[in-house]
Amino acid sequence: MKKGLFYILALLILGSCQNTKPNEANTTDSSDSEKQLNPVEELTLKIRSEPKNADLYYERAQLYVADNMFLLALEDINRSLKIDSLSSKYHSYKGEIQYFSAKPDLARDSFTKALELDPNNTEALLKLAEIQLLLRNYQECFNLVNTALRIDKQLFMGYFIKGYAHLELGDTTLALSSMQTSVELNPQFYNGFMTLGYIHSTKGNDMAIEYYNSALEVKPGDSEAMYNMAIYLQDKGRIENANIVYDRMIELDANNVKAWYNKGYILLEIQNKPEEAIPFFSKSIQIFPQYTDAIYNLGLCYERLNRTDEARAQYKLALEIDSQFDLAALGMERLQRLK
Repeated sequence: MKKGLFYILALLILGSCQNTKPNEANTTDSSDSEKQLNPVEELTLKIRSEPKNADLYYERAQLYVADNMFLLALEDINRSLKIDSLSSKYHSYKGEIQYFSAKPDLARDSFTKALELDPNNTEALLKLAEIQLLLRNYQECFNLVNTALRIDKQLFMGYFIKGYAHLELGDTTLALSSMQTSVELNPQFYNGFMTLGYIHSTKGNDMAIEYYNSALEVKPGDSEAMYNMAIYLQDKGRIENANIVYDRMIELDANNVKAWYNKGYILLEIQNKPEEAIPFFSKSIQIFPQYTDAIYNLGLCYERLNRTDEARAQYKLALEIDSQFDLAALGMERLQRLK
């Protein structure tokens, strides 16, 4: 869960950033003056005319972040701070860039500085709470979140962080309550719905489907939400429903390797149809040639069909890719005993 948590928090920490992508320049035969400038170029021109305007560097930093150009973003926010070193907003955004660049220690220093300048900076409070959550300093995390919520009770992210802390502490009742509040405050909160779906799925509760569907309302056609829903249905033994979701995933993306693989897995392990499973594992390998699980299961299909030479070739291939792949090694041992 910790890895998944870092991923979710890393996405959310920049959730308020402008998701602007530079526009492509006009490629017609018009003169350069008639070509449309992308947002970064437009800001760069403004900066040339107003080099002491700290907000322009801050705005350009946001555009760089939207394009995952964190070094350039950091350079620009540092320029903002050189002009105005007492801006809590700039220190806080510098912390966001550092955190998203996987430098939580530096980020903590920046957020702390932001709070020294403005104790009511709720963004900095919540970012520090996220860092404490990652460090598993739960009480400090709660303290920071509660301080932010006393300033603004509408901070959906605060309830999300509290919910995750409760979840890691094993209190799913409080986790669900906090997560539910987060999505009530922000009905477009995709990661809130996804986490609620995950919690309910671990309980075997069909509410998981409702929350995954809510996530899909926010992000129509999202493969992660559909995959999580299909896995839940598959684990509950509702194979036909799971396959409907996998088919939809493939319809939206013909190279969705997880959908192809899981359809093969259902045929092989749940329905005991190794012959029918072969094309699905083969397709998975075609999409992702290093997919050792698919290679192994293709070998298992051949083994169960007594096509030992083909099975051996697949197990050998899986071990060439990952020499520590125990299942493939055990498969080779089984085939060796047949000689």
